[in-house]
Amino acid sequence: MRFPFRIIPLAVLATAGLAGVAQAQSAQLKSAEVAKVGENRFKWFFGVQGGALFFGTQRQTQSGIPAAGAHVSVVSRRGGLQLGFEEGFGSEEPSAFVDATSGTGIRQVEFDRIRRYGFNLTGYPVRGSIEPYLGVGFGMIQVVDWRFDPNESFTSPTEAGLSTALGNQASASAFASFLAGLQFRVGRLAAFSQYQISTAPRAGDLLRGTGHSLLGGLRFSLGSAREDVKGGGY
Repeated sequence: MRFPFRIIPLAVLATAGLAGVAQAQSAQLKSAEVAKVGENRFKWFFGVQGGALFFGTQRQTQSGIPAAGAHVSVVSRRGGLQLGFEEGFGSEEPSAFVDATSGTGIRQVEFDRIRRYGFNLTGYPVRGSIEPYLGVGFGMIQVVDWRFDPNESFTSPTEAGLSTALGNQASASAFASFLAGLQFRVGRLAAFSQYQISTAPRAGDLLRGTGHSLLGGLRFSLGSAREDVKGGGY
């Protein structure tokens, strides 16, 4: 029986065509895998939060006030950076600072608000719809618009000015912090709650002792934080 040699070129062409189709399908699968892996890489998020700030002062051991704030963060697959602030709203919170110009050596003050700025490095050991996370960071906490107790008096404007300068120095300080949280993701939206503990201010500041906060809120994905690298032909 004569072998139909003309079939050989056709078979070669068919094999090459099938190989091309398989290669294209493989490339599509790889692209899908890369897209899936990159889904959680370098994403911007904007969040709002509310809860409570817990603190001590020179005239009260522990107090808690309601707080609200916002933050932005960029998150990779296992880590992220977060920058945010919170504002606490109290009412006539009492404190004091050392002032040698006072007859008692102490100036008593009151305040209504506390403002906190923070920068945190976060880590996500488990990724999925439910994600625990941990973080360390630093920031600044400030007593906003403090005022002297109505019973305080001054012998001269110079004395009042010196006391005000001392009070301003005692109203703000830096801190280091540790946080732990849990977030629930649904699409581009995530609900979260977190606890944060911060180091104590300097001795003699209006705030004293270790600070604590318990916050919860929502985060919204704003999309990728960098452009994807795309290949192209000529």
